Amino acid sequence: MSLFRKHYKTPASNELYTLFDDMASQPHLLVAGATGSGKSVVVNGIIYNLLHNGPEESGLILIDPKRVELIKYKSVPHCIKYASEPEDMIKALEYAMRITEDRYKTMARQRVSKYAGGHIYVIIDELADLMTTQGKAVRPLIQRLCQIGRAANVHVIACTQCPLAKVIPTEIGVNFDARVGLRTRNAQDSRNILGCTGCELLPRYGQAYYMTPDGTDLWNVPMYPADAVSAVVSWWTSRKCVA
Repeated sequence: MSLFRKHYKTPASNELYTLFDDMASQPHLLVAGATGSGKSVVVNGIIYNLLHNGPEESGLILIDPKRVELIKYKSVPHCIKYASEPEDMIKALEYAMRITEDRYKTMARQRVSKYAGGHIYVIIDELADLMTTQGKAVRPLIQRLCQIGRAANVHVIACTQCPLAKVIPTEIGVNFDARVGLRTRNAQDSRNILGCTGCELLPRYGQAYYMTPDGTDLWNVPMYPADAVSAVVSWWTSRKCVA
């Protein structure tokens, strides 16, 4: 296990929040692990940190097949689209693609290679559900978003408990050079996520391997209290109602 660097952050650490900030800064992010391993903790941590920015800085397109994890963020002004029905999920991805293409047109007019405006995060709560039920329609959309989104500040954050080839086909997977590997069912699932074993040996929850182009680190994953998340959602929701 010497391949991995270890980072153990305590709640008192000033660096408690840098993990989620760094994840949000990646072009795209894959979060994978078995049921109950902590995927929700990671996704909620990322969104909670993003909600400390204004809506013009961090827009959210939320794809929530299970209608459980992301619905609480539907009311915040950052949420551009929320989709839980099959047809709506396809439309949400198509909308993200239109935003990306419009930003490329702006970049062409300005003769720049990087979009200078805010960031859009396309967050998919369970990629396996989406690929199983709507794979033919969504596969090319996700692939294209991953291929061209980074220059337009459009990021894909995809979560799955089934890191199989049919869920993460090669043409999509190669675009996720940042990955979070939580506890997996077996060594093969770990290989599918990180390219090596190790995730199957993690505790049931609380720790994760975080892989970026700079290397792979072992982290204690911080967890925000539910009341803190509810408070920031309520604060933004009240501002949206006033607006």
